[in-house]
Amino acid sequence: MEVKLSKKNEKKVEEIAKILKNRNTFLITSHINIDGDAIGSELALYICLKKLNKKVKIINNDKTPSIFKFLPFSKVIKNYSMTEQENNFDVGIILDSGSLDRIGNVKEIIKKIPFVINIDHHLTNYNFGDINWINPYFSSSGEMTYFICEKLNKIDRNQAICLYTSIIYDTCGFVHRVNKYTMVIAKKLIDKRINPEKIVQKIFYEKSIKAVNLFKLALNTLKFDRKRKICTMKIPLEFYEKTKTNEEHTEGFVDFLISIKGVEVGILFKEKKNGIKVSMRSKGKVDVERIAKKFNGGGHREASGCFLENRKIEEAELLIINELKWTE
Repeated sequence: MEVKLSKKNEKKVEEIAKILKNRNTFLITSHINIDGDAIGSELALYICLKKLNKKVKIINNDKTPSIFKFLPFSKVIKNYSMTEQENNFDVGIILDSGSLDRIGNVKEIIKKIPFVINIDHHLTNYNFGDINWINPYFSSSGEMTYFICEKLNKIDRNQAICLYTSIIYDTCGFVHRVNKYTMVIAKKLIDKRINPEKIVQKIFYEKSIKAVNLFKLALNTLKFDRKRKICTMKIPLEFYEKTKTNEEHTEGFVDFLISIKGVEVGILFKEKKNGIKVSMRSKGKVDVERIAKKFNGGGHREASGCFLENRKIEEAELLIINELKWTE
């Protein structure tokens, strides 16, 4: 089955492909608290540009989470704190990020680059690029990157692994935001002789003992409001200290909350030194992005987050719950 874009989207792909063909040095980056969609998209595009004999680097604000280190070429990714300031890029490509502030310290490099391409599937995007391809219809930034890579050169097996990771991660295993392209693209990627079962295993089913111990502590904080169908869980700093873990080990915790029968909204509160990070999930009836936006966050209707600076967990919980007005 052919995967055909609308004329408007095809025009954006052509604009981006033209720049990628005609420029020589590229910086690829994405949002803070990097995830599977962002990393998979970055690496697929990196491979694409290397095939065109371009000079390209991937620099992110944060280190690559260990669960994504199985991806081809993941070792080329640098994080900002370990990177010397560079100013010799022709083009900056920002994937999966609604604003320049969301890319963290890498913004200092991006500000010096003369041309920026902004590719994102989030509804909330500030169109900060010289080319902006923003479309919330797509399941993931990986799905959008697929079309760019296909336009420039045939997708190889390594790119297919990266793009399948993007899509499977951001759809939570084809549960959220699946559209008319998603399964067709997934099949085309599988046809490149990738191992989809292995990818799912790596992302969703390889929890470390440390992560399990952290989860055991977090479960003791679980609260379920049956009337409003809300489930919350908290991770104070002391939990990380007791289990010798960090935020990376909380992967999947908030998704567990909405797997509980009778829960429509799950909220995870994670304490950091300067405030509280809030992760929210919804089964679709409640728009959690609306709440995240009120606190300068963002995401999707079913999956969003925000950061409440200089707050305690109890304060953050009260603020978010008060905003969460249940609607049938």
